[in-house]
Amino acid sequence: MNWGFAATAFGGSLVEFVEAAIIVVAAAATAGWAPALYGTLAAAGILVVATGGLGFALLHLPIAVLRGVIGSLLLLFGVKWLAKATYRLGTRWRHKSSEEPGDPRLGFATAFNGVLLEGAEVVFIVLALGATGKALGSAVVGAAAAVVLVILATVAARGPLAKVPDVVLKFVVGIMLTSFGTLWLGEALGIHWWGSDASVIWLALGNLALSWLAVGLLRRGSSAPAVVGKVSA
Repeated sequence: MNWGFAATAFGGSLVEFVEAAIIVVAAAATAGWAPALYGTLAAAGILVVATGGLGFALLHLPIAVLRGVIGSLLLLFGVKWLAKATYRLGTRWRHKSSEEPGDPRLGFATAFNGVLLEGAEVVFIVLALGATGKALGSAVVGAAAAVVLVILATVAARGPLAKVPDVVLKFVVGIMLTSFGTLWLGEALGIHWWGSDASVIWLALGNLALSWLAVGLLRRGSSAPAVVGKVSA
């Protein structure tokens, strides 16, 4: 066992698995855990088959193309959820009956795309370490430890998430998916984000600021008729 390569694979894989877990939890929070888990398992199955069948040939796949396609899809999903949640928070946010169930197909697709991309990057990390250091076994052990840790943390997050209002979850999910989609699509187009993958944080903060501004404007607009009515009375 080469512990140096195992630690390197663990650290690199942990970052990718955390990003995948955020997307899976986001999909589960809006569409239910079943479609999110099905999407996760489908992506994992494809990765296992592709890795076993192609081996080191996976290192030559254009990751930029994969990021561009998946980034575009997540951006579309994220904007759709964020727009709906922003409208509800700004207008009908007090009425539980206004909530709509999430689309299972959308939840499946979101989880599938996120896990497929992040999983592919983990495969690249593990295979690259195995090829350069002749320590494939150590790299696999490091990546496996990372995925177990992330799965345990994700399972632990289910309870707290169940207590969060549905519209708030959709709002947060929309911000996260929009931010990840912008990050990956930008990278595919050749944009060098400040802070690399960590730039998703300030992208999310920017989306949050703009969306909350929209919520404030909607609330102000929805309250205007009531004020006019009181004055006219």
